[in-house]
This record gives sequence, structure tokens and C-alpha cells, in this order.
Amino acid sequence: MYAVVTRVKVNPQSIDELASLFDSTNRDLVAGHDDWLGAWFTADRGAGDVTVIARWRDAESYERLRDSAEFQTVMAQFATAFLEPPVVTINEILVDM
Repeated sequence: MYAVVTRVKVNPQSIDELASLFDSTNRDLVAGHDDWLGAWFTADRGAGDVTVIARWRDAESYERLRDSAEFQTVMAQFATAFLEPPVVTINEILVDM
């Protein structure tokens, strides 16, 4: 199992709008991906940091989604609020509690 962790600096005033956009787009984006297990959209409002943690059974499934035109189209909607490029890491989950 893998955690895909995406961190990005955003305008703090855009956090609620980004959370709403994530909620409205993510379900459809991952709907056909059986390896997707769930996600959290988190924010540090004071610092203007957004972190998305998504759980996947297989890292390659995420990579296929990431490379898709559909994913790129959705990400373009988010990018207008980014102050810096997102940093994405793919981490193997060694302990799940």
C-alpha cells in the first residue's frame, strides 16, 4: 500500500475554494481506479500550505492516473491558486493503524 503525498503553497484565502474543488472533482477522477483507497485534503491555513494524502494499493496505478489527460485537466483548475509547484512523494506504507 502507498501514500501519495502532495504538498503545495497556496494563497491562504483560496483554501476553502480548493477544498471544494477537490471534493467536487476527485470522486469522478478516481472512480474507475480500483487501487485507489481514499484521500485526505488538509491545510495549514496560517502558512498557506495544502497537503493531500491519498492511499493507493499500487503506486503504478497512481502514476497512470497522474499521466492521464483527465488528471492534467483537473490539476490545471487547481494550479491557478498555487504559489509554488506542488511537491509529490510516493511512500510505501509500512504500518497502518
